[in-house]
Amino acid sequence: MEENLGSVIARRRIQKDMSQRELALAVNVSNSTIARIERGESIVPGNETLRAIARTLDLDYNYLLALCKQIDDEPEIRMIQRAAHKMSPADKARMVEILRLTFQDAFSNTNSDEEYFD
Repeated sequence: MEENLGSVIARRRIQKDMSQRELALAVNVSNSTIARIERGESIVPGNETLRAIARTLDLDYNYLLALCKQIDDEPEIRMIQRAAHKMSPADKARMVEILRLTFQDAFSNTNSDEEYFD
């Protein structure tokens, strides 16, 4: 059975012995919103709500984004993202430069995010 956002949230909520109402209160949404997410009713929570759900349920935010099809789900990329959150701006810049130099072919034509906002 393929995992989806609703099933992951429901399973984790139950593991933590929380009701839908308790989760809703913790993340500041209605419990009907939580119920709709868990049923998979084509509702995609906003980033702040998704972050709050991830924090409350001790889930990886990037994994939830991947389940929403907002980012690709690759464990290696999630690992790099988690590490990047702990780095100083200088360390992040150094990491990006190392990746660009090491994987020049993969990084060709990816100098900015502008292409994603056209």
